[in-house]
Amino acid sequence: MSISRRRWAAATAAAAAISLALTACSAGGGDVAPTTSGSAGASTASEINLFLIPSPSATALEKLATEFTAKTGIKVNFTETEYGTAHQKALLSIQAKQGAFDVVQYDNTFLAAFANAGALAPLNDYTTKSSEYDIADFSDALQHYGDYKGTSYGLVLSTEPFLLWYRQSILDKAGVKPPTTWDEFKTVAAATNANGTAGQVMGYGPNTDWWWMQMLWSWGGKLYDDTLKPTVNTPEAVAATEFYKDMLQYAPKGALGLNGDDVTSQFTSTNIAQMVQYSGYASLIYDPKTSSFPDDIAAVSVPAGKVDAVELAGWNIGIASDSPNKDAAWQFLEFALGKSNAQKMLEYGAAAIGRKSVTSDPAMIAKYPYLSLLSLDKPDLLVYPYPHLVVWPEFDKACADALADIVAGKVPVQDGLNALNDKLTGILAKEPPA
Repeated sequence: MSISRRRWAAATAAAAAISLALTACSAGGGDVAPTTSGSAGASTASEINLFLIPSPSATALEKLATEFTAKTGIKVNFTETEYGTAHQKALLSIQAKQGAFDVVQYDNTFLAAFANAGALAPLNDYTTKSSEYDIADFSDALQHYGDYKGTSYGLVLSTEPFLLWYRQSILDKAGVKPPTTWDEFKTVAAATNANGTAGQVMGYGPNTDWWWMQMLWSWGGKLYDDTLKPTVNTPEAVAATEFYKDMLQYAPKGALGLNGDDVTSQFTSTNIAQMVQYSGYASLIYDPKTSSFPDDIAAVSVPAGKVDAVELAGWNIGIASDSPNKDAAWQFLEFALGKSNAQKMLEYGAAAIGRKSVTSDPAMIAKYPYLSLLSLDKPDLLVYPYPHLVVWPEFDKACADALADIVAGKVPVQDGLNALNDKLTGILAKEPPA
């Protein structure tokens, strides 16, 4: 599996995302039904157009397209656009009803903006009637990963929860075992740190809030309540933030500047005991060309706190609402992402998709041990995707900016969270009503 997320906050990408959110808010909503319902049969379309974002998952789809064309006679064309401008480009094209794209790849953080703008075709009639796609082969959390306000607009193109990665030799030397709770995580970090080895690494630089959200949810906190009132200054949020900040003492020097790619690079090239990172980085972690310790690294589920919670990220892929070839588009998605080709997608280098038939397959687990952690169907596990908010880009930036000052010690935790809570109140007031 390879990295499938390149969202590490370039200024131009952030500006494009905020512009996209504002565009979506003013575009109006409304579901756009597919031309027919159910699993697509033979299509009269001679070709379809895919809009993809450069990633290993996109590359795997391109490889499978050749086989799809050989089977169906339908030619598959590709347009790839870098992450920073991709979502805005796709949305503007669809809103102009150009019919330029049939299949659209997007980051799950943009699901709300796309769906609210009426840019995606509902998929429920397709997914519920397709034995090849077999929606029941996913855990409940993954079945609904592409849902917005009760309607499915996206298939799972990658399953990327946070995992706890660790160096077995470093833990053995310190006489500790992989942690199952955040208290144990701190104990392991302290023990390895006492031996002169950095105890842990997380993202404390750009997008620091992504790691903070994991802590918040683990401590039983919430970002906002059912009425969209922010709740980031509660006792649970304060305790989670204090822990997250306190763990910085066990991180390598310069950790305050590390983004997601940097976190992985540090862990795979220097001696660090533990890393909290998305599973989408597995390819770099285990590739001898990019990792100095591929045989010494293993993974377990992210530790539990007051509750057992995990943050889930990943790509979605769906059908453009203005597509003139919706059935052919579904035919391709069903072929590429159905059960029959699930293992082939992984072998072609795509980020893993958490199908039960894949995550429980002994042969696949033997080859990719972390796969067993991706089914996300443990009893009592709370799975938290990124908030499906149209205003998410602005919400995300406000959290990242506030957390950066809190973690750097520029403002006390409670004061910083109080200020953030006030700012999020205004941002969430812009969210379109349910």
